[in-house]
Amino acid sequence: MKILLRKCMQTAFAAIALVAGSESTHAQDKYYWGQADFPYVEYRGFSIGTNFGLADMWADVGTKSPVDHYLNDQYWGEPHFMGGLFLRYSHWPGLAVRLGANYGTVYADDKWNKEKALQAATINDDYYQRYLRNQVVRTGIWEGNLMLEIAPLRLFSNWEMSRNALRRFQPYILIGGSYFRYNPTGLYKDFVNNTERWYDLRPLSTEGQGYNLPAMPDYYSMYSYSVIAGLGVKWDVGRAFGLGLEFQLRHTFTDYLDDVSGQYIDKIYHDIANVENPGQSQFIYDMMDKSYEIIPGYKHKPGEYRGDPDNKDMFSTISVMFYWKIDKNAIPWWNDYR
Repeated sequence: MKILLRKCMQTAFAAIALVAGSESTHAQDKYYWGQADFPYVEYRGFSIGTNFGLADMWADVGTKSPVDHYLNDQYWGEPHFMGGLFLRYSHWPGLAVRLGANYGTVYADDKWNKEKALQAATINDDYYQRYLRNQVVRTGIWEGNLMLEIAPLRLFSNWEMSRNALRRFQPYILIGGSYFRYNPTGLYKDFVNNTERWYDLRPLSTEGQGYNLPAMPDYYSMYSYSVIAGLGVKWDVGRAFGLGLEFQLRHTFTDYLDDVSGQYIDKIYHDIANVENPGQSQFIYDMMDKSYEIIPGYKHKPGEYRGDPDNKDMFSTISVMFYWKIDKNAIPWWNDYR
């Protein structure tokens, strides 16, 4: 899997570099797959682009509501980002295929629920339970994606005469999928030495993953797939350059983007699995259940849920994107048709 992802990334960047090195302006009678070209709107051919923006995790850790997520002052105190490159090919006006590669980090903190947790009527309130869980997670993601870009006002209009098709400002829809590698890390606070440090969470087996013991889950893979859906708007600034703003939501096939999925387990399982290193066992136990930082001495009972194993995790991006058309009209089409 790791080799496959690396090959996909290398192929994407190699393709972008190859196309960038072959930039040329085609004549309007260029022969494309047996079809006449459309000089008046979105010249058929390749573009290269880049995107960068906010990246967000929608998993067990953090807030349940997007409103609570974005209206939280603590969230804006530590935003995280994702960006990358893409190669785009348009064969019909309003319809394009995009191949891209991205890297970034997503972040979530159960303390974002503090304000509403302190207003909760009972300890069983969802806000209070999230706050008491007290997990802080930062996950790095390498992603390769393939998407279909659909601009309906242009695709489903008369390409030569329709004002909707000829507008430089176009809304569009994104549909596709991705293959990605992720690595969740957790924050550990050493109150004795007054220090903080991030640790990779998968090797710790916080929920007993990989322990060769009864009823313990298997290790989760650090590779997964996602289904992508998105919306955006773009604007042709000139005959070659364009920019846009887009939102992409990835529904993944893993529940471990934040390393939280199942139940709290008894400390004895950590003790058995780390019998030669008792200190490591206590460290893992503290990373699994950080409630003691909220209520001194408090620990969840074995079997209580840390997360919801039935809901797969998601992550999203809100990005600004820029693209450069390798194949473009000799003159801007809107000079003649607008």
